[in-house]
Amino acid sequence: MKVRSRRLIMVLGLLALLAGTPDLVAAQTGPQLACQNPSAPRIDIFYVNGVTTTLDEARVNAGKLEQEFLGRLASLPANLQGFCYLFHLNYNPTHGEVRDFLEAGEQRFGFSPTTFWQGLESVAVFSPLLTQLQGPMTDVNQIDQATIQRHAARYRQEILAPSCRRVLVVPHSQGNLYTNAAYDLAFAGPPPSPPAGALKIAGVATPDSLVKGNGRYRSSSTDSLINVIRLTLSNTLPANTNWGGNLLTLIAPAYSGGHSFIGYLSFDPSRTDILNDIQANLNELAAVNPCP
Repeated sequence: MKVRSRRLIMVLGLLALLAGTPDLVAAQTGPQLACQNPSAPRIDIFYVNGVTTTLDEARVNAGKLEQEFLGRLASLPANLQGFCYLFHLNYNPTHGEVRDFLEAGEQRFGFSPTTFWQGLESVAVFSPLLTQLQGPMTDVNQIDQATIQRHAARYRQEILAPSCRRVLVVPHSQGNLYTNAAYDLAFAGPPPSPPAGALKIAGVATPDSLVKGNGRYRSSSTDSLINVIRLTLSNTLPANTNWGGNLLTLIAPAYSGGHSFIGYLSFDPSRTDILNDIQANLNELAAVNPCP
């Protein structure tokens, strides 16, 4: 991604964070009443970023998620308002476009990046990307297992005693692959294991074929990257939302691919669909005792 595109994403993301009614801004910055009660149960909400996302961009995305959720908090059922929601960034380090795209290919498809890119040569929309990426790809042929292990360890730490928190993960793009892998590892560690249902996933723009733990997801019908992956692998989860009609997707290159996390949380119906998925997951988490 070019520097100019990154700057545009940052500017648009900050505008999205600041946009809205005064009530929404106040909801984002004001304290949660439940968090003022030290005995109130806690739910950790983690954002996991996708490919080619810098730390600053990931922080903007995580802030957008927090803003949108807290703007809806007052309308949640009373049982969900009794929780204190703590927001975190579980960063998926970016290693540059080549490394990230290769990791996504190897994680999702189970074979080498060379085979992955060869299989996409017939897809015309990927031709410019292939030209840029294929040269050095043989030097970076490993999934970042250390990141997966770090994510899984963090989820276990938050769920098990003495923290005893429920965990919801909201991954975007390649972050869905990391989260699915971390989910398995979180429950496969040494005893004690987290109770079933204490870790939930609400995926956004997923290139995977499933969401672990019977989680939920939203992928837009206008997400060009996920659509291309689906052309190659038909078992990629189908599109089940969209961004509606808006001018920004036509004039802003950062959004024109339909894959931006900020875009997913800025345009309806995808914004409302994602928030509904989060609420449904929270209802299920509320029924689980993380430290029985």
